[in-house]
Amino acid sequence: MLLAFLAILLTLFLVIGIHEAGHALAAHLFHIKIKRIAIGFGKPLVQWQGRSGCEWVLGRWFLGGYVQLNNTRIAPVKPEEEASCFDKKPIWQRIIVLLAGACANIITAWLAFILVFSIGIHYRIPEIETVQANSVAAKAGIMPQEQFLSIAGRDTFSWQDVGQELIVSWGQKNIPVSLKTSTGEIKQTTLDLSQIGFNEQARSLLASLGLVPNVKAAQQLLKAPSLGNAIQQANNTISHYVYFFLIILKQLFTGVIPFSVLLGPIGLFATSIASLSQGILVFLYFIAGLSVAVAFINLFPIPGLDGGAILYTLIEKIRGEPISIALEILIYRLMMVLLFLILVQLLKNDLALFIMRPH
Repeated sequence: MLLAFLAILLTLFLVIGIHEAGHALAAHLFHIKIKRIAIGFGKPLVQWQGRSGCEWVLGRWFLGGYVQLNNTRIAPVKPEEEASCFDKKPIWQRIIVLLAGACANIITAWLAFILVFSIGIHYRIPEIETVQANSVAAKAGIMPQEQFLSIAGRDTFSWQDVGQELIVSWGQKNIPVSLKTSTGEIKQTTLDLSQIGFNEQARSLLASLGLVPNVKAAQQLLKAPSLGNAIQQANNTISHYVYFFLIILKQLFTGVIPFSVLLGPIGLFATSIASLSQGILVFLYFIAGLSVAVAFINLFPIPGLDGGAILYTLIEKIRGEPISIALEILIYRLMMVLLFLILVQLLKNDLALFIMRPH
C-alpha cells in the first residue's frame, strides 16, 4: 500500500507537477499574476495559500492539473492589475508561457534518460517461450527460444522495443526481422502484418502474432560508455518516442490499431506502481516516457489543451483580435464533452484489462 501511494504521488509531482511548474515559472518571468496552481481536479484534498497570494491545491481527481492566471477574458480585475493579466501580455510571451509546460516535461525526460543510461538499466531480453501453431509468427519461421534482435532495421533490446516496433509496422507486409537462435546463430525472416487482426480478448500484439514471451529470460545491462553517449541515447530515445506517438495516432485514426489498446489513468498508475517495484531506474524510465507523452498530447491543437490555447493566440495574431468569448466558451464546452467521453472509454479499457480479463 505504501509503495502504491508513493508511486502515484511521485508520478503526479514528477509529471503533472513539473508540467504546471513550467507554466508557472514562465508566467512569473513575465510578471503575470498566478492565482492558483492545482494538481488534480475537483474538491481540494489539500489547499493552502502562499505569501504571494497564489493558492496551491491538490485536487481529488488525479487526472491532470492547471495554472490559473489573471485573465480579463475569464474574470474582471482591478485596473491596477491589468498589466499582470495573461491576455494583456504580448503574443510571444503568451506562447512561451503556454509552451513552458511541455518544455518542462521534455527537460525532465531528457535528464531522467541521461541518468538512467549513465547508471545503466537491466532489461529482460526479448526471448520467445512458445509459438502458436499456424500463427503469423509460425508462418514466418519464428521458433521458441529465439530472441528478437531487430524489427524493420531498429534494434530491439527488450519486449517494450519489440512492442513499439510492431505497432509502428502493424498493417504492413514483408517487415524484416532479425533473430538469434538457441544455438547463437543470426537468422533473418520477414513478417506479414498486412492482414492480421488485433486480438481484442488478449489485448496483446504478441498474442495476435501467436507469441508468448519468456518472462524468465536472462537480463542484460544497458549502460552508456560515457556521458556524451548517454546524452546521445537520451536524444534518440525522446525522438523515437515522439515518432512512435505520431505513428500511434495514425494507426488509431486509420483503424489499424483499436482504441482499446490505450491505457487510462488506472492503467497508468498501475504501471507506475509496477515500475517502482522493479527499482528506481525502471521507474525513472517510465516517468521519462510518460513525460514525453504528456508534452506531446498537451501540444495538440485542441481547445482545453496548451496546443489549443496556442492556436487561439495565433488566430488572434492573424485576425488582429481574439475570437469572441462566447465562441471560445462554446468550443471549450464541446471539447470537454468529447474529452470526457474519451476518458470514459479509457476507464472502460482499464476495467477490461484489470477486472474483466480472465486470470
